[in-house]
Amino acid sequence: MKKTIALLSLALISASANAGFNDNGHKSGGGFIDGGKPTGPINTVQQALKARDDTPVTLTGHIVSRAGNDDDEFIFRDPTGDIIIDVEDHAWNGQNISPNDKITIQGEVDTNKWGKSSIDVYRIQKH
Repeated sequence: MKKTIALLSLALISASANAGFNDNGHKSGGGFIDGGKPTGPINTVQQALKARDDTPVTLTGHIVSRAGNDDDEFIFRDPTGDIIIDVEDHAWNGQNISPNDKITIQGEVDTNKWGKSSIDVYRIQKH
C-alpha cells in the first residue's frame, strides 16, 4: 500500500512539473496559451500590425516617405502594407536611403494606447 501511494505521488509530481505558462511558443505539457496575437517570427507589415507590443520584427521593403513633420518617423512599405517606423539615429549607420532602396529593418512593435502599431527601428541594412 505504501508503495502504491509513493508511486501515485511521484506520478502526480511529474505531471504537474510539465504544466505551466506557455510564453511565446515555448512548449510545455499544459497550461495557459494566449491565442490572441501572433508571437512567432514577424516578417511582414501585415503581421507586425497584428503583433503584441515589443514583439521583435525583421521586415524587408522600402521607406516611401516621411510621416508628417517628425524627423525620425517614416512610412515603410512591403508587399503586405504600410506601417509607420520610428528610426533611432544610430540605425542609419551612415547610410543614405532613398525610396528606391530595398532595405531590411530590425526593431520591435510599438503599440500606442489606441492600439495603433508602429515599429521602433534599431537597425537598417541596405541591399
